[in-house]
Amino acid sequence: DGYCGAGGKTCSERLASNDWSNLRQYQSQARAAGNKKNIDHNLIGAIISRETRAGAALQTWNGQYGWGDCYGGQCYGWGLMQVDRRYHNVQGAWNSQAHLEQATGILIDTINCVGRNHSGWSLAQKTKGGVSGYNAGCGNVQTYDGMDIGTTGNDYSNDTCVRGQYFRNRGF
Repeated sequence: DGYCGAGGKTCSERLASNDWSNLRQYQSQARAAGNKKNIDHNLIGAIISRETRAGAALQTWNGQYGWGDCYGGQCYGWGLMQVDRRYHNVQGAWNSQAHLEQATGILIDTINCVGRNHSGWSLAQKTKGGVSGYNAGCGNVQTYDGMDIGTTGNDYSNDTCVRGQYFRNRGF
């Protein structure tokens, strides 16, 4: 699946590179969602890469394709950006504009939540905290240096931000 084991920036870039060809097919949708929600579409692409390997990690559950975060006979994450059905009423098909806009709205809400909780942080810090909170919840973001503790792999925002920069550098 492209896992490189070592961690860090080099690993994140390698994983992003592995997802690049799949991700490009969602570029126009990510750009449209970013434009509509006023957020960098590279960050949307990075979350798509991190959450679902640009769709390659999705599976079928109950006869419907587009699920992830599956365990115990249940699946909880929907679509390219893995909207959690336990907390949100999922919108649109797994690869639809509606899904990307819903998930991007959730990301923005989480960035705003982190901003309220950490008003002294810069916009970049709040955004990175929001990325972490997108994975583990706004309340999980306690400190800047420790924001990824409790996220998937304990590196969610760092990994996602490196992927976003990787995609920006390649013209996503």
